[in-house]
Amino acid sequence: MNKVQAGRVLERRVALYLRKLGYKILDTNYQCGHREIDIIALKNETLIFVEVRSRSGSAYGSGLESITRKKIRNIIESARFYIHKNSLYSHNVRFDVASMDGDKLTYVEGAFHS
Repeated sequence: MNKVQAGRVLERRVALYLRKLGYKILDTNYQCGHREIDIIALKNETLIFVEVRSRSGSAYGSGLESITRKKIRNIIESARFYIHKNSLYSHNVRFDVASMDGDKLTYVEGAFHS
């Protein structure tokens, strides 16, 4: 399995995890130009944009630590486009990160802000 395939498997696993917690998955792998949002979900009138990361080892830090300022900026810009395109202005917005580090899944609500 290559990196892209492994990433898609992990994204499906995170989506299943979120569904079990009562989240409604609105979209996955949402493309906005050359940018992508891994998972877009809704829970209790909060629109949640989820970045899914993984690391097989700790040599280069955790998946959460691998998110650059540029990546955050791209996610926020894509989220704004998604909100505008779907007229979702009345929702609260949150940016979460799911990180698979080895065999451990860590889910961070409100990992960064716009």
